[in-house]
Amino acid sequence: MVEALIIILIFSFVSLIFSIIQKILPVSIFQVIVILLTIYLLIRVRVKISRAEKEKLRAKIEELEKKIESLSKKEI
Repeated sequence: MVEALIIILIFSFVSLIFSIIQKILPVSIFQVIVILLTIYLLIRVRVKISRAEKEKLRAKIEELEKKIESLSKKEI
């Protein structure tokens, strides 16, 4: 997902540069909108990925805490 958005962003920048060079205003406006939308989507995807990673880490921490508690109960 992230890779596809980055490719779209790269193509948008390249086409924006060509449209600016050739002075095609409607294409430039459209490309700016596409670039902004792609950046927004990249940020949203990254936030979702980081939240999922946090949840995985929390689950792992809870699992390790349970193991520590069970080991400490065995020693007592």
